[in-house]
Amino acid sequence: MSTATLLPTRLKPTHDAATDLCRHLQQCHLARGRWFGAAMLAEEIHRLVAPRFATTVAVSAVVLLLACAWL
Repeated sequence: MSTATLLPTRLKPTHDAATDLCRHLQQCHLARGRWFGAAMLAEEIHRLVAPRFATTVAVSAVVLLLACAWL
């Protein structure tokens, strides 16, 4: 018995790599909607801020205090 006959039908390799790649590229194209740029900007900001959360909060507080003292 071969390995392919032991696998359930949903796990059998029925598509070739080109078909899978084509489907993936179509999904990527559909995902690039109107808010794609905003989502990428939000991810970039999150990537920069998340590891430095305490520092970001401290710097924001200092900037807010300086802005209030300036007025």
